[in-house]
Amino acid sequence: MARVGDLDRIECKRKAIIALLPYSVWRERVGDHRMTDAILGIVRVPNVGVFMAQSISTLLRGGGPDFPNRVMILMSPYANWWFWTPNANTVTQWAEAALAVPYSEEVGQSVIDALLQIVSNGYLEPFIPVSMWAWLKKRPSLPPICNGRKMGAWGRVVRMVQELGDIEILESYFLLVWSEWNVIRQDGFTEMGTAIREDLGGIGMGRHREVLIKRLDHVLGQLDRGLGHLRQQNPLLDEGHIQKARERYGELREALLEVDKEASEILTRMSFRSTHSFDLLTHPQNPTRRSFVHFLSYAYSRPSTTLDAHA
Repeated sequence: MARVGDLDRIECKRKAIIALLPYSVWRERVGDHRMTDAILGIVRVPNVGVFMAQSISTLLRGGGPDFPNRVMILMSPYANWWFWTPNANTVTQWAEAALAVPYSEEVGQSVIDALLQIVSNGYLEPFIPVSMWAWLKKRPSLPPICNGRKMGAWGRVVRMVQELGDIEILESYFLLVWSEWNVIRQDGFTEMGTAIREDLGGIGMGRHREVLIKRLDHVLGQLDRGLGHLRQQNPLLDEGHIQKARERYGELREALLEVDKEASEILTRMSFRSTHSFDLLTHPQNPTRRSFVHFLSYAYSRPSTTLDAHA
């Protein structure tokens, strides 16, 4: 496996590496995965994708009906989806390949990484089959450096996921893009706050809020471990990343706590009215009898913030 320290050596040989891409496809067709795996080990090095993305895009775009599904899926996160080099046919072939390849953690990571990148591109998004969104429910662990997690947290993507009207997909989506490795930009942060208030409020959403609050507690806990800890997996991070990520995730957590508190208050009022009405009918001599409902136990000790932060 290539490492960050090998970056200069890789860049010097990038033409040779790019030239091997068609050969790796040929070897894959005859059942030999070694060349594909070797190239994947290179493109996963931080910053290597900058000079490999265009060539991988061209490779995927030129794939015919016999193009290996495994290559299509595992290479797709490293294509340049944002600049439209892949076209509608590429998206269709990618979706078909996802159905054809046996599922594994690596396949799940690749599909979701590519899905979130493709959907961030308004030109390509309409060609994604609706059924592909169900992949989010598989919830594979995404790698520390993941373009899909970053681009998939943009505001337009948050709105699209919300508009699907599937609370399980929305929960899975948040669990995937909320990460110590990712700082959510302002438009995505604003849309996430809206989705929390509109879709995760109410007395029927308690389980979803609990899962998401625990996720944010984990993310904030990892950020609290400091830059040295995080740089072991992603050397591209800096202190600004930690500060902004801690701020944004802390405010999303407070938003969840707020709607959770509102739901608890609704339950309290409903219980009081129900009990009070029963008392008036059966125990008129004691109209002041009170009821008690336990509040949900999410009163954590992190400092309270608001959702009005600016980028």
